[in-house]
Amino acid sequence: MMLIKKIILFLACTILSFTKAQNYTESQIDAEIKKARILSINKPNKSIELCTKIYRISKDMGYKKGMLECNNILMAKLYDAGDFKKVVDISREAETLAKEINDNVTLSNTYRLRGASYTELGFNDECLKELKKALRTAEKITSKNDKNYLEALIYTGFGSYSAHINAPMDSLIYYAEKSLKSTMAIYEDKNFVTKKYYNLAVSYMNLGMLSVATNRIKDAEMYLSKSLEISQNEKYLVNKNIEVTVLNEFAWLYYDQKKYKEAVRYAERAEALEKRISIPYIRRDIYEVYFKSYVELGEKETSKKYMNLYTKLNDSLVNVEKKAINTPVKQIMSEQGESYTNNIQRIILIALGLLISVLAVGWFFWRKNQNKIHEKYKNVIANLKNEADAKQSGFTLAETDDKVAENTLSISEDTTTELLRKLSKFEKSEKFLKKDTNLSSLSNMLNTNPRYLSEIIKQHRGKNFNNYLNGLRIHYITNKLYETPVFREYKISYLAEFCGFSSREVFAVIFKKETGVTPSYFINQLKKDNGQPEVV
Repeated sequence: MMLIKKIILFLACTILSFTKAQNYTESQIDAEIKKARILSINKPNKSIELCTKIYRISKDMGYKKGMLECNNILMAKLYDAGDFKKVVDISREAETLAKEINDNVTLSNTYRLRGASYTELGFNDECLKELKKALRTAEKITSKNDKNYLEALIYTGFGSYSAHINAPMDSLIYYAEKSLKSTMAIYEDKNFVTKKYYNLAVSYMNLGMLSVATNRIKDAEMYLSKSLEISQNEKYLVNKNIEVTVLNEFAWLYYDQKKYKEAVRYAERAEALEKRISIPYIRRDIYEVYFKSYVELGEKETSKKYMNLYTKLNDSLVNVEKKAINTPVKQIMSEQGESYTNNIQRIILIALGLLISVLAVGWFFWRKNQNKIHEKYKNVIANLKNEADAKQSGFTLAETDDKVAENTLSISEDTTTELLRKLSKFEKSEKFLKKDTNLSSLSNMLNTNPRYLSEIIKQHRGKNFNNYLNGLRIHYITNKLYETPVFREYKISYLAEFCGFSSREVFAVIFKKETGVTPSYFINQLKKDNGQPEVV
């Protein structure tokens, strides 16, 4: 009897599902997809919900065009939401469907979104392959507007890829300008007004961010203002993601200029808008600029509140990213064959063996050299006390060496004097804390060429550029830890990010190289000297 009931229930569900699919025609599905596109502008979650429903119905009917268009919207909205794993998952079926119905527009966009997701997941080589496929496919598109629109998006993707691999600033600017040029070539018929102005808002935003990186503040304000104006104009129906991102960029722009109240004002606007649309990655940035601004404004409790919010959200996002990486890794390894898998396994085993060996040697060395390390700590503290007592505003590592180094380039005395003056100003500006500071960007800022700057630093600071930059950052953070007790309460991962390092591990290595002690040891000794509880 129970078996019969189960069979009846199964048949009833099957018939109900079939009947539900039969209630829709292809034209009705197309109308629902159009609704989903409109919802995607400012109600992404509702758009995802509707697309998921229509996709299932389209699949039951065997309506491939409906399935593909739903997948296209889902990939875009899930990418905006930061769910890069799902984008990669969906892209497999979308690619197959687009090829079956010969839809080069959606096929090109599928490659683009998959490539962009790979970049965010850390697979830069795979990203480049997908973006190249996207561009080749876009060249086959016959509609000029579709072609220009897709090429603009793809060039933006190339710019993002270039930023992830730390390409020269010129490359990023090149792709931003290429994207803007393709966007400007789109003529404004009713189907492309929103698309065109969305791309314009993105292009102006990217050019604004690049202007900040090259210290062209007026240009940055101009480009970001243009982007904000477009994104706030209801006529263009531009996705609110752009508006909240631009508001966040304005907050960081004013923070970098030490206009901390303005930074907080823009962060408040960004936070209010983000609550309506929910973009966790942007929210993390907003919390960070809040925290840093309130630190500088001396509002300890408020800064601590936002530091805690930032840390909690950052840890959560890092965990999500780690989980999200699993599926793309399996897909990439499957595509490249069993030999590639074996190589990866060997590399992992070797890396683990090396890591265990390094940790064992490091532990032994640490035990053996505790007294020596403490002497180094005392030397650092003595130097900091001497600086505080003498009220020196400059950085001792940056003082000009009186020794005459071998001049491998012919640099005039006037040029040398001017560059040293600019370097001294840079060392006092705290601009060296920016993560994207490199020899090329600093050369642009100081209006000189990289070879001259590198040689001057080598002669008069006694270091190569990377060691010079790292020295400035480590001296800055040791001063903060010594003079501002609240900094001793922060996680080492945050301290690393605060002074411009890409990771806790890199920061720890450079910190020990510059001071002779680890960050944890330095903080614990400061707390011990001041009667505070130590970090366990």
